[in-house]
Amino acid sequence: MDFVQTMKDWKRMCNAMGQEDEYTACDKCDLRDFGCPAIYEKECNSADWKHVERVVAKWAAEHPEPQYPTWGEYLASIGVMKPAQPDKAYEVWFTQLYSTNIPSDIAQKLGIEPKEV
Repeated sequence: MDFVQTMKDWKRMCNAMGQEDEYTACDKCDLRDFGCPAIYEKECNSADWKHVERVVAKWAAEHPEPQYPTWGEYLASIGVMKPAQPDKAYEVWFTQLYSTNIPSDIAQKLGIEPKEV
Protein backbone atom coordinates (compact mmCIF):
# COMPACT_ATOMS: atom_id res chain seq x y z
CA MET A 1 0.00 0.00 0.00
CA ASP A 2 1.16 3.54 -0.69
CA PHE A 3 2.59 5.28 2.39
CA VAL A 4 0.80 8.58 1.78
CA GLN A 5 -2.53 6.85 1.23
CA THR A 6 -2.02 4.73 4.34
CA MET A 7 -1.41 7.85 6.43
CA LYS A 8 -4.47 9.62 4.94
CA ASP A 9 -6.61 6.57 5.64
CA TRP A 10 -5.20 6.29 9.19
CA LYS A 11 -6.13 9.92 9.87
CA ARG A 12 -9.59 9.34 8.36
CA MET A 13 -9.98 6.23 10.53
CA CYS A 14 -9.06 8.15 13.70
CA ASN A 15 -11.37 11.03 12.78
CA ALA A 16 -14.25 8.64 12.11
CA MET A 17 -13.79 6.88 15.45
CA GLY A 18 -13.52 10.23 17.19
CA GLN A 19 -16.83 11.36 15.70
CA GLU A 20 -18.57 8.43 17.34
CA ASP A 21 -17.18 9.20 20.77
CA GLU A 22 -13.97 11.18 21.15
CA TYR A 23 -13.35 10.00 24.71
CA THR A 24 -13.43 6.26 24.01
CA ALA A 25 -12.38 6.24 20.33
CA CYS A 26 -8.90 4.89 21.08
CA ASP A 27 -10.25 2.18 23.39
CA LYS A 28 -11.99 0.38 20.51
CA CYS A 29 -9.27 0.98 17.91
CA ASP A 30 -7.33 -2.06 16.72
CA LEU A 31 -4.16 0.04 16.74
CA ARG A 32 -4.29 1.12 20.36
CA ASP A 33 -1.53 -1.33 21.30
CA PHE A 34 0.51 -1.18 18.10
CA GLY A 35 0.63 2.06 16.17
CA CYS A 36 -0.49 5.20 17.89
CA PRO A 37 1.45 4.82 21.13
CA ALA A 38 4.63 3.93 19.22
CA ILE A 39 4.54 7.20 17.30
CA TYR A 40 4.79 9.21 20.50
CA GLU A 41 7.44 7.10 22.23
CA LYS A 42 11.16 7.67 21.79
CA GLU A 43 11.73 3.98 21.15
CA CYS A 44 9.34 3.01 18.37
CA ASN A 45 11.42 0.15 16.96
CA SER A 46 9.08 -2.37 18.54
CA ALA A 47 6.04 -1.21 16.57
CA ASP A 48 4.63 -3.70 14.11
CA TRP A 49 4.22 -1.36 11.15
CA LYS A 50 3.03 -4.13 8.84
CA HIS A 51 0.20 -4.76 11.31
CA VAL A 52 -0.63 -1.04 11.28
CA GLU A 53 -0.71 -1.08 7.49
CA ARG A 54 -2.98 -4.16 7.41
CA VAL A 55 -5.42 -2.71 9.96
CA VAL A 56 -5.61 0.65 8.18
CA ALA A 57 -6.00 -0.99 4.75
CA LYS A 58 -8.78 -3.24 6.03
CA TRP A 59 -10.62 -0.29 7.62
CA ALA A 60 -10.22 1.84 4.48
CA ALA A 61 -11.58 -0.98 2.30
CA GLU A 62 -14.63 -1.26 4.57
CA HIS A 63 -15.09 2.54 4.72
CA PRO A 64 -14.40 3.97 1.25
CA GLU A 65 -13.96 7.71 1.09
CA PRO A 66 -17.14 9.38 -0.19
CA GLN A 67 -16.94 10.66 -3.76
CA TYR A 68 -18.85 13.85 -4.39
CA PRO A 69 -19.97 15.05 -7.82
CA THR A 70 -17.79 17.34 -9.89
CA TRP A 71 -18.58 21.03 -9.89
CA GLY A 72 -19.93 20.63 -13.41
CA GLU A 73 -22.27 17.80 -12.40
CA TYR A 74 -23.49 19.78 -9.40
CA LEU A 75 -24.07 23.02 -11.31
CA ALA A 76 -25.93 21.09 -14.02
CA SER A 77 -28.03 19.29 -11.40
CA ILE A 78 -29.28 22.55 -9.89
CA GLY A 79 -29.91 24.12 -13.30
CA VAL A 80 -27.19 26.77 -13.22
CA MET A 81 -25.61 25.49 -16.41
CA LYS A 82 -25.96 22.72 -18.92
CA PRO A 83 -23.33 20.03 -19.23
CA ALA A 84 -21.82 21.35 -22.44
CA GLN A 85 -18.48 22.32 -23.94
CA PRO A 86 -16.97 25.44 -22.38
CA ASP A 87 -16.24 28.62 -24.27
CA LYS A 88 -12.76 28.52 -25.87
CA ALA A 89 -11.57 31.56 -23.88
CA TYR A 90 -12.14 29.76 -20.59
CA GLU A 91 -11.53 26.21 -21.79
CA VAL A 92 -8.57 25.28 -19.53
CA TRP A 93 -9.95 26.92 -16.38
CA PHE A 94 -13.48 25.73 -16.97
CA THR A 95 -12.45 22.17 -17.81
CA GLN A 96 -10.41 21.91 -14.64
CA LEU A 97 -13.21 23.33 -12.48
CA TYR A 98 -15.94 21.40 -14.27
CA SER A 99 -14.19 18.05 -13.80
CA THR A 100 -12.89 18.58 -10.24
CA ASN A 101 -14.80 16.82 -7.47
CA ILE A 102 -16.30 19.05 -4.84
CA PRO A 103 -14.28 18.84 -1.60
CA SER A 104 -16.16 16.98 1.15
CA ASP A 105 -16.28 19.93 3.58
CA ILE A 106 -17.86 22.20 0.95
CA ALA A 107 -20.22 19.46 -0.26
CA GLN A 108 -21.45 18.90 3.28
CA LYS A 109 -22.08 22.64 3.77
CA LEU A 110 -24.06 22.71 0.52
CA GLY A 111 -26.01 19.61 1.56
CA ILE A 112 -24.70 17.57 -1.39
CA GLU A 113 -24.80 13.79 -0.94
CA PRO A 114 -21.88 11.59 -2.05
CA LYS A 115 -22.21 9.87 -5.42
CA GLU A 116 -22.96 6.17 -5.61
CA VAL A 117 -19.71 4.54 -6.66
